[in-house]
Amino acid sequence: MTTPPIQGDENPNDPNPANSSQTLAAFSGQVQRRLGLEQPSEAEILVRSTLNELGKSVSSGLAQELTISLPPELSAELRAQRPKDDAARSVSKESFVDAVSGHVTSVDADEVERQVEQVLRLLREWLPEDQVDRTLEQLPGDLVALMR
Repeated sequence: MTTPPIQGDENPNDPNPANSSQTLAAFSGQVQRRLGLEQPSEAEILVRSTLNELGKSVSSGLAQELTISLPPELSAELRAQRPKDDAARSVSKESFVDAVSGHVTSVDADEVERQVEQVLRLLREWLPEDQVDRTLEQLPGDLVALMR
Protein backbone atom coordinates (compact mmCIF):
# COMPACT_ATOMS: atom_id res chain seq x y z
CA MET A 1 0.00 0.00 0.00
CA THR A 2 1.16 3.50 -0.77
CA THR A 3 1.59 5.71 2.27
CA PRO A 4 -0.14 9.06 1.86
CA PRO A 5 2.33 11.92 1.73
CA ILE A 6 2.35 14.62 4.37
CA GLN A 7 0.02 17.56 3.77
CA GLY A 8 2.81 19.90 2.71
CA ASP A 9 3.67 17.72 -0.28
CA GLU A 10 3.14 19.62 -3.54
CA ASN A 11 2.43 16.54 -5.66
CA PRO A 12 -1.04 17.13 -7.19
CA ASN A 13 -1.55 13.40 -7.81
CA ASP A 14 -0.96 12.24 -4.27
CA PRO A 15 -3.57 10.18 -2.40
CA ASN A 16 -3.86 12.72 0.41
CA PRO A 17 -7.51 13.87 0.49
CA ALA A 18 -6.43 17.22 1.95
CA ASN A 19 -4.74 17.94 -1.37
CA SER A 20 -7.59 16.64 -3.57
CA SER A 21 -10.27 18.54 -5.43
CA GLN A 22 -13.75 18.64 -3.96
CA THR A 23 -14.97 16.46 -6.79
CA LEU A 24 -12.38 13.78 -6.14
CA ALA A 25 -13.07 14.05 -2.42
CA ALA A 26 -16.80 13.59 -3.13
CA PHE A 27 -16.22 10.55 -5.36
CA SER A 28 -13.78 8.96 -2.92
CA GLY A 29 -16.06 9.85 -0.01
CA GLN A 30 -18.91 7.97 -1.60
CA VAL A 31 -16.65 4.95 -2.06
CA GLN A 32 -15.46 5.24 1.54
CA ARG A 33 -19.04 5.30 2.86
CA ARG A 34 -20.24 2.44 0.65
CA LEU A 35 -17.39 0.20 1.70
CA GLY A 36 -17.06 1.36 5.30
CA LEU A 37 -13.37 2.19 4.86
CA GLU A 38 -11.77 3.86 7.85
CA GLN A 39 -9.51 6.37 6.10
CA PRO A 40 -10.29 8.70 3.18
CA SER A 41 -6.85 7.88 1.78
CA GLU A 42 -7.82 4.18 1.54
CA ALA A 43 -10.80 5.09 -0.63
CA GLU A 44 -8.78 7.45 -2.81
CA ILE A 45 -6.06 4.86 -3.41
CA LEU A 46 -8.74 2.31 -4.32
CA VAL A 47 -10.45 4.76 -6.69
CA ARG A 48 -7.20 5.75 -8.39
CA SER A 49 -6.01 2.15 -8.74
CA THR A 50 -9.34 0.94 -10.14
CA LEU A 51 -9.68 3.77 -12.63
CA ASN A 52 -6.06 3.45 -13.72
CA GLU A 53 -6.69 -0.20 -14.52
CA LEU A 54 -9.89 0.73 -16.34
CA GLY A 55 -7.87 3.24 -18.35
CA LYS A 56 -5.56 0.43 -19.44
CA SER A 57 -8.52 -1.67 -20.55
CA VAL A 58 -10.49 0.75 -22.73
CA SER A 59 -9.47 2.45 -25.96
CA SER A 60 -7.62 5.75 -25.83
CA GLY A 61 -10.63 7.45 -27.43
CA LEU A 62 -12.99 6.20 -24.76
CA ALA A 63 -10.49 7.02 -22.01
CA GLN A 64 -10.43 10.59 -23.36
CA GLU A 65 -14.26 10.75 -23.35
CA LEU A 66 -14.49 9.41 -19.80
CA THR A 67 -12.21 12.14 -18.51
CA ILE A 68 -14.88 14.77 -19.13
CA SER A 69 -17.04 13.32 -16.36
CA LEU A 70 -14.28 12.56 -13.87
CA PRO A 71 -12.49 14.66 -11.27
CA PRO A 72 -9.50 16.49 -12.83
CA GLU A 73 -6.86 14.43 -10.99
CA LEU A 74 -8.39 11.19 -12.22
CA SER A 75 -8.83 12.51 -15.75
CA ALA A 76 -5.11 13.07 -16.23
CA GLU A 77 -4.29 9.65 -14.79
CA LEU A 78 -6.86 7.87 -16.95
CA ARG A 79 -5.59 9.53 -20.13
CA ALA A 80 -2.00 8.68 -19.26
CA GLN A 81 -2.78 4.95 -19.23
CA ARG A 82 -3.34 4.67 -22.98
CA PRO A 83 -1.10 5.63 -25.88
CA LYS A 84 -2.85 7.86 -28.40
CA ASP A 85 -5.02 5.94 -30.89
CA ASP A 86 -4.64 2.72 -28.93
CA ALA A 87 -7.42 0.12 -29.02
CA ALA A 88 -9.12 -1.50 -26.04
CA ARG A 89 -7.37 -4.55 -24.61
CA SER A 90 -9.03 -7.60 -23.19
CA VAL A 91 -8.25 -8.22 -19.55
CA SER A 92 -9.74 -10.82 -17.25
CA LYS A 93 -11.52 -9.87 -14.07
CA GLU A 94 -8.89 -11.76 -12.09
CA SER A 95 -6.03 -9.81 -13.71
CA PHE A 96 -7.87 -6.52 -13.20
CA VAL A 97 -8.57 -7.22 -9.52
CA ASP A 98 -5.03 -8.54 -8.99
CA ALA A 99 -3.55 -5.33 -10.43
CA VAL A 100 -5.72 -3.21 -8.11
CA SER A 101 -4.88 -5.41 -5.12
CA GLY A 102 -1.23 -4.46 -5.45
CA HIS A 103 -2.11 -0.92 -4.34
CA VAL A 104 -4.77 -1.36 -1.64
CA THR A 105 -4.64 -2.52 1.97
CA SER A 106 -6.74 -5.68 1.59
CA VAL A 107 -4.97 -8.86 0.57
CA ASP A 108 -8.18 -10.88 0.23
CA ALA A 109 -9.03 -11.26 -3.47
CA ASP A 110 -12.79 -11.48 -2.83
CA GLU A 111 -12.70 -8.30 -0.74
CA VAL A 112 -10.71 -6.43 -3.38
CA GLU A 113 -13.17 -7.61 -6.02
CA ARG A 114 -16.05 -6.27 -3.91
CA GLN A 115 -14.23 -2.95 -3.54
CA VAL A 116 -13.50 -2.70 -7.27
CA GLU A 117 -17.13 -3.51 -7.99
CA GLN A 118 -18.29 -0.60 -5.83
CA VAL A 119 -15.91 1.84 -7.53
CA LEU A 120 -17.07 0.72 -10.99
CA ARG A 121 -20.74 0.93 -9.98
CA LEU A 122 -20.24 4.43 -8.64
CA LEU A 123 -18.43 5.36 -11.84
CA ARG A 124 -21.46 4.11 -13.77
CA GLU A 125 -23.66 6.46 -11.72
CA TRP A 126 -21.36 9.43 -12.44
CA LEU A 127 -21.00 8.87 -16.19
CA PRO A 128 -23.52 9.86 -18.86
CA GLU A 129 -25.43 6.86 -20.18
CA ASP A 130 -23.75 6.90 -23.61
CA GLN A 131 -20.30 6.71 -21.99
CA VAL A 132 -21.46 3.85 -19.78
CA ASP A 133 -22.73 1.98 -22.84
CA ARG A 134 -19.45 2.47 -24.75
CA THR A 135 -17.44 1.42 -21.71
CA LEU A 136 -19.47 -1.74 -21.24
CA GLU A 137 -19.04 -2.57 -24.96
CA GLN A 138 -15.26 -2.50 -24.60
CA LEU A 139 -14.97 -4.57 -21.43
CA PRO A 140 -15.01 -8.37 -21.25
CA GLY A 141 -18.13 -9.95 -19.77
CA ASP A 142 -16.73 -10.65 -16.33
CA LEU A 143 -15.71 -6.99 -15.91
CA VAL A 144 -19.06 -5.83 -17.28
CA ALA A 145 -20.72 -7.83 -14.51
CA LEU A 146 -18.73 -5.87 -11.91
CA MET A 147 -19.93 -2.57 -13.35
CA ARG A 148 -23.62 -3.51 -13.44
